[in-house]
Amino acid sequence: MKKTTMLATLLAAGALALPAAARAQQQDTTHQAVTPKNVAHNTGKEAERVGRRTEKVAKKGAKDTGKQAKRAAKGVKKVYSRKARQEAKGEKAKKDSVTTTNP
Repeated sequence: MKKTTMLATLLAAGALALPAAARAQQQDTTHQAVTPKNVAHNTGKEAERVGRRTEKVAKKGAKDTGKQAKRAAKGVKKVYSRKARQEAKGEKAKKDSVTTTNP
């Protein structure tokens, strides 16, 4: 009985492996043959793609630089505005303290 179950298991495994092996031997139909024409065509397409990507990167870099400049300017403006407010507040506080201490 053990021999028959073992033999049945081997036959089942072989039956499953045979179609998989046949599929593995099929010719590759998704890739084109390597010919000078195909190589030239693909090289041209790749060059165009890289050019578009480089153009996008350059535009993005310029846009980012502009944004960074605006951001930096806003930061400087805030610092000076804060200093001006503090100075004005300090002078006013000094005036108030002078007037309140000398009645």
